[in-house]
Amino acid sequence: MRPARLTLALVACVAVRSAAQARPDSAVTVFGFLEPADSGGWVIVLPDPLAVGGSRANLLTARGDDSRWHRLQHHFVRAVGRVEMPRALMVIERVEEVEPPGIGRAEVHLSSSQTAVVKLAAIPNRFAWRLRDGQGSGVQPLLVYTILTHGLTELDFMLPTNDVLCARVRPTTDRKWWRTTVAGPTGNQQRIVIRLGGMYRQFIPIPPEAAPNPGRYLAHVTLCGVAAYGVETQFDVGTAP
Repeated sequence: MRPARLTLALVACVAVRSAAQARPDSAVTVFGFLEPADSGGWVIVLPDPLAVGGSRANLLTARGDDSRWHRLQHHFVRAVGRVEMPRALMVIERVEEVEPPGIGRAEVHLSSSQTAVVKLAAIPNRFAWRLRDGQGSGVQPLLVYTILTHGLTELDFMLPTNDVLCARVRPTTDRKWWRTTVAGPTGNQQRIVIRLGGMYRQFIPIPPEAAPNPGRYLAHVTLCGVAAYGVETQFDVGTAP
């Protein structure tokens, strides 16, 4: 099953002032997701925007030696290169997959031939919704839910409803959850098949109403109706940087 289109959840560029910015021709390091562009080529999606010149960019057009980028598609990467603004273009010199900080894990052993590793990351896991001057920071945090198979057979789920993922978020000091669900694609929405050695990944945006105040939050995501595939992680909402 193909991962959800991450670029649909994020905007391209939010123009704000920033006290600490890279110069428009600076060498920079960014962390984000390498995704195919609708018009061909590649983009890097940045949940935590890069401040360059007078803007904060959530989406950079990627250029460089892309001969091996396909294996990094939908993966969280660290990219090093030079950024041009206002074109929002990054010429990548080096790119590699990295593991997000604070990732949660769970191992699922449903039978001797069905094993999976379930992961959940909040990206970024520390952020603030606003800058010191009161403007929006441009951060667009999300939960990344991943299932990796490590068994002798494929994983085949028939879910009770058209909702594939059930997600919830709450402050660690409270018991009241904010909840959302992710619907399946068109077609047979209730069935998920993960091939041998395959990966299932979905992106779930964290809106301001899910974590409106400074503090630490707990996030829980599972396949709807399949509690064994639940996993948790934590993230922090801070004050203006």
